[in-house]
Amino acid sequence: MNDQAQVSVRPRLALMLLISLAQGFALFLLWRATENQVWPSQTPMANFPLWTIAVALPLLLLLGLEDRNGRKTAIFVALFTALLALLGIYIGRQVTPFGEFPPDSIVATFILPLILGCFLALLFLRPAVLGRAPDYAEVFSDSWRNALVAALSWALTLGVFGIMMLWGELFRVIGIEFFIDLFTEDWFLFPVLSVAVGLGIFIFRGLANVIAGITSLLQGLMWLLLPLVLTVTVLFLGALPFTGLQPLWDTGNGTALLMALNLFALFALNAVYQRGDREPYPLQVHRVLCVGIALLPLISLLALYGLYLRVDQYGWTVARCWALLISLLITMFSLGYASNVIRNRERWFGKLASVNQPMAMLMLALVLLVNSPLLDFRKISLASQQNRVEQGEITLEQFDFFDARANMGRPAYLWMQQIIEENRDSNPELARMAREPVMPGPPGSYSPEPLERIDFRGWVTYRPEPFAVPDALLDAMQLSIVAGSLRAGQVEEMILFQSDLDLDGNPEYVLAADISGVLVAAGFRLEEGAWRQLRLMTNQNVPEPGQLLIDGDIQVVTPQFNNLQIGDVTLRVGDP
Repeated sequence: MNDQAQVSVRPRLALMLLISLAQGFALFLLWRATENQVWPSQTPMANFPLWTIAVALPLLLLLGLEDRNGRKTAIFVALFTALLALLGIYIGRQVTPFGEFPPDSIVATFILPLILGCFLALLFLRPAVLGRAPDYAEVFSDSWRNALVAALSWALTLGVFGIMMLWGELFRVIGIEFFIDLFTEDWFLFPVLSVAVGLGIFIFRGLANVIAGITSLLQGLMWLLLPLVLTVTVLFLGALPFTGLQPLWDTGNGTALLMALNLFALFALNAVYQRGDREPYPLQVHRVLCVGIALLPLISLLALYGLYLRVDQYGWTVARCWALLISLLITMFSLGYASNVIRNRERWFGKLASVNQPMAMLMLALVLLVNSPLLDFRKISLASQQNRVEQGEITLEQFDFFDARANMGRPAYLWMQQIIEENRDSNPELARMAREPVMPGPPGSYSPEPLERIDFRGWVTYRPEPFAVPDALLDAMQLSIVAGSLRAGQVEEMILFQSDLDLDGNPEYVLAADISGVLVAAGFRLEEGAWRQLRLMTNQNVPEPGQLLIDGDIQVVTPQFNNLQIGDVTLRVGDP
């Protein structure tokens, strides 16, 4: 690189490193807030958009900024990030009240579409900044470049992290712990690793020949695999008239298998035919492949049919809504390519842009809509399952409260609270099922048979030391959420202790467990000769619940606010 070129890249390098450093400190502050359980970590409607801005804005700038039109690019990126932040506010609302139900599923279904949305938005960023229609060849090249630059930058960052850990461990072996202590501090890691990502993006964006070489290598692999996957497609469709579809549905994951086959075929097809400007195979091979491409919609339609059977039998869930969305997109791609084959024969690949560009725009719109009130899969799923109850397909006792609590967010929580209040006295067992749902078996496996009995005495760690546990109490524990999770193999640590929760001189029993990284506890109180289960909750994030249960001090703390009673109604103070 000559001196003039070095001078020209220095301002952009400095800007990208500054952006990366700012991102590192922003992520550190948000992480530290989560660790210390202070604002905004306990307020999802603020926490979600702030994390979204801290992650998306810098990365979009790092991947999208060019030497020219920097100001206009920054404006477009800021506007798109603001839209993502608004969606973050809505998703944050869906995990309130904070701590009442696990947010993992909602977080995952927010992050993954957000990543895809950012990737798609970058493809149309340059045309938008320049004020012209997208050029397909340019969009195609940018898609490969952005994906590879991001992947290589993360690989570089992992390498930096690995070397730092090796550095620290080597010096710790010889008695110098300064480096390992420094390299594991969050205030050090976040800025350093963020700068590593930014530096990687800067370096790999400048290595056009390297990116082109890796792209060619991957496309070469797909060139070999596309005929194979299309052969599998044709042979599979040819075998179905002799075997029927039932063996496929009996697997329980037939729809997923069909979608995977179709998705891989579409990816390989695009990798091989690229911009649609050349014929990559000999003419006879190309014509045979056209037959396989024309048959891809049959695989798509079979997947949709399998999903229909599942929904018709068990109703909508969040997972099935996502499966439908993905299946429809795959079907539209397949139909588009097949129609091009039928209309244009072996020259069909020249029309790739007519399918891919509109579909990319549609995908961008959909990944934004699914995290908005306009296309909320949680509400759709809850309404479907409620309708199954109303239509008499299942009873409330057969309702999958576990899935509702884990995946349907705030709408399900509010409805389950209503179930609890309405059935607290008239149907306490149903109220318990809604309050402390357990993981059921596979769809359709409901059975009224009693659950497997668990001898808690062989599982728990007693604190501070072993004590006698009444048999009647062990019976009461069988219906707790901890018992359900233990049957499902989700409990990593479990303790049992006595504590006088109401300070009346008679201790209650508390069963607490680390269930897949979440702290869950249930109290038990003897009232009129029967054991009553008490609901114990926390809205605090617990990084290592298992360690806390074993080593943490146990004490009774008087609440800041007492309950308020108006007539026969009791009001409890809680977060909004």
